[in-house]
Amino acid sequence: MNTSVSGLMRSVGRFAALALLASTMTIGGLAEAAKPTGGGKAKPIISVSPSSLSFGNQAVNTSSAARSLSVTNSGTANLLISNVTKTGTGAGSFGYVNGCPGTLAPAAVCSISVTFSPTSAGAVSASIVISSNASNGTTTTIALSGNGTTTVASVRRVEGAGDSIMRGYNATCRTNTGLFDFLCYGGGDQPENSFLEGSSASVTSIVDRYIQLDAQVTGGKAASASGSEMTDATKNNFAKQASAIVGAATQPVRVFVELGGNDICNRATVNDLYTDTVWETAVRAGLETLVTGLPDGSTVLLVSVPRVQELRAAGIAKQTSSGGTVNCQNFWATYNVCRIATADGGDLATRLSAIGAKQRAYNDKLVALAGVYNGRALSTGVEVVAEFDPTVNASVGSYAFQATDINGGDCFHPSIQGQNKLSEIIWGRNPYK
Repeated sequence: MNTSVSGLMRSVGRFAALALLASTMTIGGLAEAAKPTGGGKAKPIISVSPSSLSFGNQAVNTSSAARSLSVTNSGTANLLISNVTKTGTGAGSFGYVNGCPGTLAPAAVCSISVTFSPTSAGAVSASIVISSNASNGTTTTIALSGNGTTTVASVRRVEGAGDSIMRGYNATCRTNTGLFDFLCYGGGDQPENSFLEGSSASVTSIVDRYIQLDAQVTGGKAASASGSEMTDATKNNFAKQASAIVGAATQPVRVFVELGGNDICNRATVNDLYTDTVWETAVRAGLETLVTGLPDGSTVLLVSVPRVQELRAAGIAKQTSSGGTVNCQNFWATYNVCRIATADGGDLATRLSAIGAKQRAYNDKLVALAGVYNGRALSTGVEVVAEFDPTVNASVGSYAFQATDINGGDCFHPSIQGQNKLSEIIWGRNPYK
């Protein structure tokens, strides 16, 4: 009897243990199946663009155009924004308007508008701090910076960034084979004959045209220099000239940029020509300085790169019709004038074709970048336009220079007639009059 009961109890115990194990496995399986997929519970994630704001130069006791910070909830749960504030030693120079709600749904975007109003000269910095329940950080900090200046912005000031073309190089030289011709072409720059703001009565400059509309307009081109490139920092490039322009005691509101010919002429072979990416980076560097440093309401006009590939033919035509007073080929070889485009050789046609393709690519980049920066005009306060039009003779970059458009000294730079032609074309393409 006891044996039977004992055996029965052992059987019941084994059955109960098996049942409990089966139950545990089943419940565990159900629990595992019930777990959420996709990496766990939903979380809010905050992202802010841009990650910092630099306002550049701003005159003391004036306010910049508003700049926007875009706040995005890129997570899968509501982002709860508990506070937006500013901190730092320069916080008093920055103002903001918080356009974000307390709760930001997944994929939703809101904005915070920031302005810079320096009260004294010098560099200023601060931060916008956003407090939230974001899983990637409950405190998000956006750095703010700017520079208070005591410079004066003149609504009647025109400035230029440019190279030897803007400097009126050899504009009055007519011949180069005579004994005393060196006295002209050896002189180089003739700023008084510049298409931009030459004082000579022989040239109707762009500033002259502005003066016809407003007698108080003034102009300058102090930042420009012969030999300058858009790209190479060792050759007074666009970025350096832009810095000089925005740092001037009197800031302009009209800036004309004429660069690019030397970016082609200073290269030894077509394989050495700057890539489109390198060119674009250089243009962006200069534009960034101008749009962040010029006063609100300013405009920047990008003059297109001239057709360097056709200047050799214009020079040969000038030489042929000169009766021996001009020898362009000898001058080019002696003084190493843009040999990538002027040197003889069996590969001449190939070189000129490659130069033509690159000149067009550079100008297309100017047009594209003008569109990008003009799209930011509401936030930067500065408009940008490109002068290039591929229609024949409609812009500097599509104009076919003739023998009379280049001087007889170096047979390459614009003559007085050429400087006038540049002024005429650029003024015609200038929407800011």
